[in-house]
Amino acid sequence: MTSPGRPVDRPEAAAQAPQPDGAGRPDPAPQPETQPPAPNLSTSRLARFGVGLVVFGFFVFVIGVFPDLIRLSLTPGIGLLQITSLLLGVTVMTLGAYIYAYATRHRAQPRRLREDIGLRLMATGLVVAYATGYADVLGIGSHYGTERPLLGLLQASGIALGIFITVAGIVLYARR
Repeated sequence: MTSPGRPVDRPEAAAQAPQPDGAGRPDPAPQPETQPPAPNLSTSRLARFGVGLVVFGFFVFVIGVFPDLIRLSLTPGIGLLQITSLLLGVTVMTLGAYIYAYATRHRAQPRRLREDIGLRLMATGLVVAYATGYADVLGIGSHYGTERPLLGLLQASGIALGIFITVAGIVLYARR
């Protein structure tokens, strides 16, 4: 046991003599300044993932437009498989651009009307591009009923219009 006048040096003795909180304890020594916590990297990782998707989508798009680059041109002209890979590349690029813009904007603030319009324009542009790209398959194109669907001038301009609408949506969504 300890005497009332002597300080407690041993941990066993301190555990035997409990004191009420705040009663008789000296103020704790001031803590040395610590470094602030490391920044959260999840935002930058998400942004990097978005950029990676844009790059991957661009390669898929280029392969769809120029399949001869990897010696994959099986048919003359632009056929259904090429149209599919072209549209898939545009879709992946749009998704990557959306993820990047989402990761770099201030998410704590409420969404603005401009951002909602941009998001809807991105989706509308993709729908326009898909509808005009697959017009022959859907039965509304100029080459409907032929042996195989081809990408005609009207379909190419419809895909270009859809991509333009998508880019306008991305610009509206990403603008600060």
